Amino acid sequence: MPLDDRGLNLADGVFETLLWRPDGPVLWPQHWQRLQRGCALLGLEPEPSAARIQALAAEGFRRLGSARGQVALRITVSRGSGERGLAIPQPQQPRLWLQLHAVTPCFAPVDVITSRLARRHGDSASSRCKTLNYTDAVIARREARMAAADDALLLSSTGHYACATAANLWIRRGMDWLTPGLDQGCLPGIMRGQLLQRPGSHERPVSRQALLAGGGILLNSVSCRPIRSLDGQATRRQLDPQDAGQLFARLCGDDQCIAPEIY
Repeated sequence: MPLDDRGLNLADGVFETLLWRPDGPVLWPQHWQRLQRGCALLGLEPEPSAARIQALAAEGFRRLGSARGQVALRITVSRGSGERGLAIPQPQQPRLWLQLHAVTPCFAPVDVITSRLARRHGDSASSRCKTLNYTDAVIARREARMAAADDALLLSSTGHYACATAANLWIRRGMDWLTPGLDQGCLPGIMRGQLLQRPGSHERPVSRQALLAGGGILLNSVSCRPIRSLDGQATRRQLDPQDAGQLFARLCGDDQCIAPEIY
């Protein structure tokens, strides 16, 4: 990596993480569209080629020998090399790289805390795409580890919960699923979008009381983890890990494997 790369020096770039299985990428159209939106927001041009990315990923998957396994594929696009300072180089020469890691989707319960050091802001343009700047998430995750917790929830500037460090937040209210709106600063997650299409799923502000009463999950492209406790207090309702796995599979499009009663 050249030392003048703007992704390295300025976090000037975007990335996307998705699940890749032996039959190919999961929810590829949705991930590709979000990557395009991120590139457009930052003005990264020219945009990467979908065909090139898929060909490279397929070759990486083959080299890993993961014919029966699954990998988390990270696609990173930086603006490429540039002179010192913030001025965008002309012409741009974006740099693309892929990383593949063997992964097993996780459905284990988590204990979470409320971060006191990091917040999300719904009026920030960077909250709408996956930029390379994850400093707040790193700080909040370290905060959680120091409190012997698995993850941290970040509040929005309104005082409601926005998300976890690397996952969208969902809670139960009766038979409904509720998630913070994008105005709270949460990332428009791909699996979040999948669940929002289901009946009984809504965008609502999420308070501490509502989370403790209904329980919830942390959802992203490689996991669906039930929340067991918040700041040391057990939630009064917890989703069973098996049900979390079934929910995850359904959102990935594996409807034939899922018992409908989890809804």
